[in-house]
Amino acid sequence: MLRFNLVVVSMVALYASSVEAGPPLIYSLGTLGGSSEGFAINASSEVAGTSYMASGVSHAFLYTGTPGNGGAMADLGTLGGSYSGASAINASGQIAGWSDTASGNSNPHAFLYTGTPGSGGTMADLGTLGGLSSYGSGVNASGEVAGLSSTASGISHAFLYTGIPGSGGVMADLGTLGGRNSAAEAINSAGQVIGLSNIAGNATQAAFLYTGKPGSGGAIADLGTLGGMYASGVALNNGGQVAGWSYTAGDAAIHAFLYTGTPGSAGAMADLGILPGGTNTYGEAINIYGHIAGYGDTAGGASHAFLYIGTPGVNGRMIDLNAWLDANDPTDGTNWTLTEAMGLTDSGLITGYGTYDGNETAFLLDASSLTLPEPGSLTLMLLGLVPMLLRRRHHS
Repeated sequence: MLRFNLVVVSMVALYASSVEAGPPLIYSLGTLGGSSEGFAINASSEVAGTSYMASGVSHAFLYTGTPGNGGAMADLGTLGGSYSGASAINASGQIAGWSDTASGNSNPHAFLYTGTPGSGGTMADLGTLGGLSSYGSGVNASGEVAGLSSTASGISHAFLYTGIPGSGGVMADLGTLGGRNSAAEAINSAGQVIGLSNIAGNATQAAFLYTGKPGSGGAIADLGTLGGMYASGVALNNGGQVAGWSYTAGDAAIHAFLYTGTPGSAGAMADLGILPGGTNTYGEAINIYGHIAGYGDTAGGASHAFLYIGTPGVNGRMIDLNAWLDANDPTDGTNWTLTEAMGLTDSGLITGYGTYDGNETAFLLDASSLTLPEPGSLTLMLLGLVPMLLRRRHHS
């Protein structure tokens, strides 16, 4: 029994030491010469985003490799113009975003980037719905892209692009909830699309979920709001859960939300609340477990990144990632103010941007420990095995 207890204590000590003496929890991803913002991250820890260059123009980027150990930010270029930006990345490293074209810098087009930058990677122009501009916002595992485009009549509609650009690819109009304008923000592996749309009368704006194939049974569903006049779906996981933001009753504030269930059949939008002392929060990313990353204001008025874990109304909690980083990695935490969290993986890696030594910089944050058992809980769990194993040994 003494020998077994020593083993348990050693295991607990090893776990505790690994928590206290692990590698840094946050890394700067650098820039292309100016500032940078990380907008999306995949399971391979590849980050897509936008960085300003020394010349003052912004370009989309892809960050690959291990920060501090060979990782690098690659410039994805443009469609012929001066500016571009990346919005989303899938598991294969395909990137969706927007870029100015050779015809000028005032009417960008959505793009899909495929391949390795500097070694055969290409940025494909996805065109428009008949108007002058379009923006790619989301890309799924099949390379389908969701976004928004102007139409020939001058309004903006959400779109879904399917197929291979330049070889039969098609941009389909997803319509609206009855109003004039709509925009898509994200797409999951099943091809479901979320975003925002005016409803009939155009006075209000609701979050929507589009399911099915455009032109062949596809339908747009109203997810409603948290009681106010405006809402937007921003992120979507493969389980159909939606994260975003909504005005509350009386348009008093903007709160992040989690929508779960089937629209029109027990689907519900849950209010995720605010950071201590703050007023507004925005949900920006969601993983398969329903964890949500985003940002909100604080008592001092500054914007702070957050991670929401647990079930709203049961055990859900919104964690200020600045306070968490300061407590768990104080050496690096003192150099950072995490402004916005924009991308989140199933394993708990987060990208976004913040102020690092006075410069706005994209970051990679390892918040995986937030979903692991606390050391005290692990201690009790391991110690609880002692009598059980002794009983099994006694009766064997």
